[in-house]
Amino acid sequence: MKIGLKITAMAMLPIILTAVVVLGVALYQKSVLSNFFAEEIDRQAQSEAQKIVQSVYLMCRAVQESAQQAVNANLRVAADILKHSGPVSCGRQTATWEATNQFSQEKSLTSLPQLLVGGKWLGQNRDLSRTTPVVDKTKELVGGTATIFQRMNQAGDMLRVATNVTNLDGSRAIGTFIPAAEPNGTPNQVVQTLLSGQIFRGRAFVVNAWYITAYQPIWNADQTEVIGALYVGVEQEKLESLRKGIMDIQVGRTGYVWVLGGHGKQLGQYIISKDGTRDGEVVIDSKDRAGNYFMRRMIDKAIALSPPGEGADIPVVFDCYLWRNPGEPEGRCKSVAITYYAPWDWVIGAAYYKSDFAPLQQRTTEALNNMALWVSFAALLMVLFAPPIGRLIVKVIRLRIDSILKSVSDVLIITDTQDRIFLLSQSAEKLFGVNLSKVESLPLCSIIEDVTLRSKIVEVLKQRRTGVQIDFNWSGPKPGQQRIMRGRTSTIQTRSGNLVGMVLSIHDVTGEQEVERLKNELLSTTVHELNTPLTAIIGYSELMLDNPDQPVAEHREAISYINQRAWALSRIVHDLLDVSRIEAGKEIPVLCEKHDITEIVHQVLHHAQNLTNSHTFEMALPKGPVLLSIDQGKIEQALENILSNAIKYSPEGGPISVTGTIEETNFHLAVTDTGIGMIPEQLSKIFDKFYRADSSNTAIYGTGLGMTIVKNIIDAHSGRIWVESTFGKGATVHILLPLAATESEADSSSSARQNHS
Repeated sequence: MKIGLKITAMAMLPIILTAVVVLGVALYQKSVLSNFFAEEIDRQAQSEAQKIVQSVYLMCRAVQESAQQAVNANLRVAADILKHSGPVSCGRQTATWEATNQFSQEKSLTSLPQLLVGGKWLGQNRDLSRTTPVVDKTKELVGGTATIFQRMNQAGDMLRVATNVTNLDGSRAIGTFIPAAEPNGTPNQVVQTLLSGQIFRGRAFVVNAWYITAYQPIWNADQTEVIGALYVGVEQEKLESLRKGIMDIQVGRTGYVWVLGGHGKQLGQYIISKDGTRDGEVVIDSKDRAGNYFMRRMIDKAIALSPPGEGADIPVVFDCYLWRNPGEPEGRCKSVAITYYAPWDWVIGAAYYKSDFAPLQQRTTEALNNMALWVSFAALLMVLFAPPIGRLIVKVIRLRIDSILKSVSDVLIITDTQDRIFLLSQSAEKLFGVNLSKVESLPLCSIIEDVTLRSKIVEVLKQRRTGVQIDFNWSGPKPGQQRIMRGRTSTIQTRSGNLVGMVLSIHDVTGEQEVERLKNELLSTTVHELNTPLTAIIGYSELMLDNPDQPVAEHREAISYINQRAWALSRIVHDLLDVSRIEAGKEIPVLCEKHDITEIVHQVLHHAQNLTNSHTFEMALPKGPVLLSIDQGKIEQALENILSNAIKYSPEGGPISVTGTIEETNFHLAVTDTGIGMIPEQLSKIFDKFYRADSSNTAIYGTGLGMTIVKNIIDAHSGRIWVESTFGKGATVHILLPLAATESEADSSSSARQNHS
């Protein structure tokens, strides 16, 4: 596969994968969120129903407490009226009563002493239009109902002898009595409390309905026996504000609050229904589609709840059933929060239809669908834009790769694990004469024509190791010019260590080999140059030691020769030190003072004449002193090197001329020999370190550092040096050094600097 296609695919793949992952996550999260919101809506609906049913419970408790307080106050009023009406007593005459049990409705005849209030019999008044003492006065003052009871027997049955509580036919309910025992045989709490001499306060069944009541015992004249009771009360179901408040509560969109009786005659009976349309209806035996008595189930759940403690939360349970109200075409699934108000035996339910919240859930689903649609659209755009973005990335990466490959001077070959070409640097393209775009993905051996080289490269790449080296010769740009090339392998691995490719880096080591050769040659030459004077010094010194009686002239000659060889060694050492300074990027230190250059030339020339017997020296210098600001020792070193070269490279002898002329503000010195000369290529390298014009085995020995040091010395004096030569005819070394400034010029220069500052 082409690298462009690979990079395009690599660039597109993350985008497409991202789009697919985003789309997948969005669709998955849509499903998760849809379920979450459905559950959350249901939880919120349950929480709302729970709060409503708890609020109704609190309403009932508040109404009960308020009504009970009013009834207690009414009882005090009724007691006061009774007190002011006169003492209560039993007369001597009897009255016959048709006594009716208010629970079982059983009737029986009984004769009781007439109950007198203020000495007057209360009578047997059933007609509401006629006034009955005490009870009607109480109703007139405080409202509600009032009754005077007469104890019927030792058991404690209490007979209503004066009352404004009515029967179902609208007559006064005299003749009805509260039995001392409930129908189930348990003691009646009202009678039991009265007989104990206590006031009963609370909810009680009165004739045919439940009331919030207060009963006070009536004692005989001696206060030794309860002979009756005084009652006041308010019918529970006639607390209109409470009923209306409960019926006005709406749960959800169409839900409502209902109240059922929990025990006795009102078990499963609607106390409060939707809009009051089913009040009094008994629904205890209602069944759902599965045949379950769901009303019984809910009442049982409610009654089983523990009563709330002081400051504790009101307990609530939940249930669900299928319900159809009158006028509705079919039943709907209804959820209900249920609690039990024990003081009134009320099972309170806050019911709502789950379908009421369907629109909210539908809107949530639509919002999630829209989100999924937009995410899908965005993912589609990402997929559509992936190819152009990939191509753009490829273009940018390719430009960077091309820039890197063009900037790499070495030959760089990158292959895959099958040795197919992946990348080539520009140098590699030139070396093999190919273009990457045409040979990409082709086997590497297909671009290497040389069979030997091809086998070498293939062999090192097959080793799949880093650091494998290969050396080979390669024809340079000019015919017959061989270049020495060196290649080194590197592996390309993933983070996990898997091999994915190889890198072969090839660079031209011809220069390095040449430097290595020159260094080896320098070492050999230096050893020879050092060994020659050392051998002479050792030989002459041993001769002097072996012949202590040697004639003075011969002794002096030996010491003079040893001194010359020692100075030769010193020059070699100084040359090496100067080269080390040059290599370190430092200038050769010079200490400039005014000196006569002609005198220095005479001294150096005189010394050079002692070095040869086959050369003649010609000198043409200006008459009189020529002052230069120079370091005398360094200039002598430079001139000695130049004259030494003139002597060494004129092996057959001949004249050496030294001329000096003043040219304006410079002194021009030229040293000319008639030696072997140099070709232009040699001339261009004359100042290179370690370079010698003739480096053959028969060449004249030398370190190849002399002219390098000479140039640096002249440069340090702000001078200029150049060489002119013709092969076979000798060479001329030219030096141009600035003249020293006169005192008047120095003073002028100093004044100018001061004025400038």
